[in-house]
Amino acid sequence: MTRPDPADLAAVFAGEVLVGEEWRDHDFTGKRVAVISRGNDAVRLLPEVAWTARSVKIFLDDPDWVLPAMPTPFGVAVRAASYVPVAGPRARRLIARTHLRFAVKDPWVRRLLTPDDRFGAHSTGRGDCFYDVLQRSHCKLIRWPVYGVTAEGVRSAEGIEHQVDAIVIPAPERLRRIAVPLHQTGPTGTREDRSA
Repeated sequence: MTRPDPADLAAVFAGEVLVGEEWRDHDFTGKRVAVISRGNDAVRLLPEVAWTARSVKIFLDDPDWVLPAMPTPFGVAVRAASYVPVAGPRARRLIARTHLRFAVKDPWVRRLLTPDDRFGAHSTGRGDCFYDVLQRSHCKLIRWPVYGVTAEGVRSAEGIEHQVDAIVIPAPERLRRIAVPLHQTGPTGTREDRSA
């Protein structure tokens, strides 16, 4: 296995590979899209990608806290609190945790979207429609790490090959963690249904 650059992925994967900001204004009409991302990048791009895509699978490496776009007086108070060294992060986290609780009804999905603050601070992004879009029937959250890229899609660590037409990697540094076989010898592992 090698650690790829975008050209390596494009040479192995039969579909489109979009790295960095290449996803912006891209037409995903009718395509099955895999997004390999961290929290804030996923918050930024999911609504636009999911707008036209047939299906979207978000391989979320590490979720971040998401704040709602709040009415102006409340938003001003939160922004002001963020400048207070101790209260700011706690206030943002409390608001983000409350937003997650009310925006995501499924307790298991909520758990998957909750940052684990034991391993360092998480950034806080704004995204009113991220949770809404993520819960639509054509979007699926996957917390298994991506193990590799094949000709037909991505293989997650539990051994499932997710067949997709396009791969979006908004942060190029994510490429370090994706393996690409030196030679394609045919599919191994379990394939996920093409219709997904």
